[in-house]
Amino acid sequence: MDVVVIGAGPAGLLAAARAAALGARVTLVTRDEFGGMAANDGPVPVRTLAYAARLLRGTAQLGRYGIRIGTASLDYGQLLRRAREITDDVREHAAFRGEIDRLGVTVHERAGLARFADPHTVETESGLRLHADRVILCAGGVSRRLTVPGV
Repeated sequence: MDVVVIGAGPAGLLAAARAAALGARVTLVTRDEFGGMAANDGPVPVRTLAYAARLLRGTAQLGRYGIRIGTASLDYGQLLRRAREITDDVREHAAFRGEIDRLGVTVHERAGLARFADPHTVETESGLRLHADRVILCAGGVSRRLTVPGV
C-alpha cells in the first residue's frame, strides 16, 4: 500500500481521493462509519432534529390561519429513528463514496481506534494491520473549553 488515510470525514475523503487520483494505492480507515462526524453525529442529524422542532412549532400557529388539528405531540423514539434513516441515506448516497469506489480506494469502516505500531504500520481495534509508505491523519478533533481567562 502506498497511502493509508485515517479518518473518513471530509478531509480524509478528499485526501484519499486525491492520492488515488494521483496514482497511489490507497486504503481509507475509519473508526466508525463513512462520512465522519458531519454525516453521523453533526450537521446531518442535528438538522433533522431542528426541522422536527420547526414543524412542531409551526403546528402551534395553525389556528391563526384557520386550520384546526388535534394537539401536537412528539414521539422522541420515532424522531430518533427518522434521524438515523436520514443519516444512513446521506452516508449511502454520499457523492464522495462513488468517487472513492471509482478510484479504487480500499475502505475499512468500523475498524475502531487506530494507532501506530511503527512509523509505517497502523493497527486498529478490529485487528486490521496496514503497512504503507505514507500515512495521512484526518481523524478530526474534539472541542474543549479553552483555559484562556474570560473565555
